[in-house]
Amino acid sequence: MLFQTLSPSRALSITQFSDIDAFRPVDFVAEARSVPLNLANFHAARAIVPLPQCHVAVLTSFPRIVDVSYRAAHGVVIFQIEDDYEVSVNGMSANRPAFIGMRGNLDLQFVEPRGSLHAIITLGEGMRDREWFDTPDELCPFMPAPEALATVRSITMGILQTASARPELLQDPRSALAIQESLLLAIDEMFRSSRASELTSRLASKGYCRLVRMIDDYVAFHAASAIYSADLAEQCGVSVRTLGTAVASVRGMSLHRYLRLKQLWAARVQLVKGSDAITVTSCARANGFHHMGEFARLYRATFHETASRTLARARRTD
Repeated sequence: MLFQTLSPSRALSITQFSDIDAFRPVDFVAEARSVPLNLANFHAARAIVPLPQCHVAVLTSFPRIVDVSYRAAHGVVIFQIEDDYEVSVNGMSANRPAFIGMRGNLDLQFVEPRGSLHAIITLGEGMRDREWFDTPDELCPFMPAPEALATVRSITMGILQTASARPELLQDPRSALAIQESLLLAIDEMFRSSRASELTSRLASKGYCRLVRMIDDYVAFHAASAIYSADLAEQCGVSVRTLGTAVASVRGMSLHRYLRLKQLWAARVQLVKGSDAITVTSCARANGFHHMGEFARLYRATFHETASRTLARARRTD
């Protein structure tokens, strides 16, 4: 609904995606890698407004797992625009009004069982220290006062509407600084009135996040091999039960489902390249599937089309 009320302008860029294969994250914020959980009625969109010393980005997401590598030297603030959402980060369930503040280098692992509408405020080099972030390279979730969060949300949406309807105000330096200041003051108050989230104590241990990264590396390195949980656990130096607990905590699903999802998406990435040298069978085998009936069933259930159709469409558009 939000994006239907906005029009692109000199001060507002809007990108909408109806095709997962064309989706790209906001690359100036971070490096992100998304694995969708459901492609039915896929849609994603983002709006970006550059201010003198920060960027405002508002995004609609989709059911997905997403790994994000933030390199935010001057800081980033992330919050949901609406209260009705479901998301976890590094194993922490954050389904109540909360926001995240951080700076430095940080790898986060999000799970969104359904899409959401959220904002990312990225601070630029010219921003003076506002003492928002105590410790670099650490995730800092906060529970804001409801009225303070409501004000930040309202000002953020107002900036998008102004950028759409009155772009000249964002292009005038003095006016742009005034608009930016209203946002920064509201974020100041949100930090001031917040407390460190009690959810912090439920963050998945760094050990669980490390195990999931080891699984990802192992699957990528042994792409064409059948992967057995016992071998994987031995490689990681833990029990199968611990491995399953780590995946459930960080990714929100069973180890078996996660491994299959990784392999299916690796196969799709190859198919959408449309190379004449690739066949559906060779692609399936190259990604650990040696039972073509199982591959065909899982692929269609995940992507709502056959693997051969994905490949044919890629070749037509190549």
